[in-house]
Amino acid sequence: MKNVSAAVPTESNVTMTQWAERLNALGGQRQACFFLVDFEQIAPQVWPLDDTAAIPPRFSFPGRPDVPSTTLSSKVPRLTATHVPAADFRRAFAVVQAGLRRGDSFLTNLTFPTPVQLNGNYEEIYWKSEAKYRIWWPGHFVCFSPETFVTVSEAGYIESRPMKGTAPDTAKGRRELLGSAKEIAEHATIVDLIRNDLSQVAKGVRVTDYRYFHKIATSRRGLVQTSSNIGGQLPPGWQANLGTLLARLLPAGSVSGAPKPATVDLIRRAENGPRGYYCGIGGYFDGHQLDTCVLIRFITEHPGGGHVFHSGGGITASSQWEDEYAELQRKIRIPLALKTKSLH
Repeated sequence: MKNVSAAVPTESNVTMTQWAERLNALGGQRQACFFLVDFEQIAPQVWPLDDTAAIPPRFSFPGRPDVPSTTLSSKVPRLTATHVPAADFRRAFAVVQAGLRRGDSFLTNLTFPTPVQLNGNYEEIYWKSEAKYRIWWPGHFVCFSPETFVTVSEAGYIESRPMKGTAPDTAKGRRELLGSAKEIAEHATIVDLIRNDLSQVAKGVRVTDYRYFHKIATSRRGLVQTSSNIGGQLPPGWQANLGTLLARLLPAGSVSGAPKPATVDLIRRAENGPRGYYCGIGGYFDGHQLDTCVLIRFITEHPGGGHVFHSGGGITASSQWEDEYAELQRKIRIPLALKTKSLH
């Protein structure tokens, strides 16, 4: 199946340079805003939150929960997936493996759009899903991401928490994930990449927590991923360089690979189409500090009709296609809140 662009609006004419300058200005003015950047960095968006003429996507971030204006229905959103044919996945997997053998990349994130049928709409999924970061952009996509890209405190401490390695949340799943030579190597590569990325903008970058478990709720069963924390110190007045520093860190290393330029080229050849906003970032600047997420766990409309759920995982030279194919499928879930709440 050919990849499809994940809701990149064709009317966007803002370049990354213009986007960064706009975000720098808003940061320097300590003006709250919300923003999105697509994976290919061709359609970045920013919405000042005090501008009543510009309506941003709905979003719910840590410390900034979103509350519906009407009572939620009791309907529970569900999806049914029509999984990508194994032959299609193996073809793309072979392209990545050839690149790894040539030395183009040490680690490549391979993703696919899986057709899904929904019994609800994106608004219902947004309100009923449970995730650290939730975003609903009407007419474009809904995202329920567990993964932080970077956070920056008011004092300028920047931290990234990449997630790599997924397994069922069982004793066996945790044991196999923690002991997998492939997962150990993949995680180490990403941590090293993120450490190098942050060192471009911050001083004293170091790993503070390495390869801990992070639980992810799903509609059927729990999943667990391994994460690490890497952080450093930005110079005073970092807010006035908000857009510039983010642009230097993109695309997110956890959903691209290493080294970035050659790996991104390999991704283009293997996936046969742009990712759009999937695997890009979303961010909220409250005027003092910053919180951003990686746009994964992502549903968008297919140009030909219907919906697709984008998912994927990291591929190394030791990866087996069957394992990676199974991981891609495991991630196609809506993480439902444990209890349906009626809020006003």
